[in-house]
Amino acid sequence: MRKDFFRIVTEEGQQVLGWRTVPTNNSSLGATAKASEPFMRQVFIGRSAKLADDLAFERKLYVIRKRAEHAIRYSGKVKGGDFFYISSLSYKTVVYKGMLLTEQLAQYYPDLSHPAMVSALALVHSRFSTNTFPSWNRSHPYRYMAHNGEINTLRGNINWMHARQAMFESDLFGDDIKRFCRSSARMAATRPCSTIAWSCSCWQAARCLTR
Repeated sequence: MRKDFFRIVTEEGQQVLGWRTVPTNNSSLGATAKASEPFMRQVFIGRSAKLADDLAFERKLYVIRKRAEHAIRYSGKVKGGDFFYISSLSYKTVVYKGMLLTEQLAQYYPDLSHPAMVSALALVHSRFSTNTFPSWNRSHPYRYMAHNGEINTLRGNINWMHARQAMFESDLFGDDIKRFCRSSARMAATRPCSTIAWSCSCWQAARCLTR
């Protein structure tokens, strides 16, 4: 997976500076949460001097994230790719999420109480499952927004976005849209691109805006 991710970052003209294992403390977790607890790594990406500004870098990181998801998680070509997931890939925000209760968040992620962690804004979202069973992957990432409520027509929303994909256009993303809206081996020909969609169940997510 790391080789595939490194290749995509390089193809997009950026540089992988290094990796870090995210420290965690699962002593407060129950048996169910521990049984499916993911292994987490944090990647550091250097910005190309060719990018005009911070927002251009943010858009490039979005392209990298979407390309990596298609190539690793959805292609069916990478062993264990189903478990690959990017909570956040941004120059200005860091997302910590998991199958956690509110009081477990700070203990599980020591980063959040580390003296070196400074944030201009922190958002914490927590809710219990209603019509779905809780899981790590159902915790909302809130990369760009937050909502209070359930989306019970998730599949329908995703399919509508797939149907409208041919109309996607952006002066800022330009031809990059075609690069991250590609079909994968696991999607039917009429459903070629997965866009941002929120799951129906969330336990805990924290979003920190760095200075």
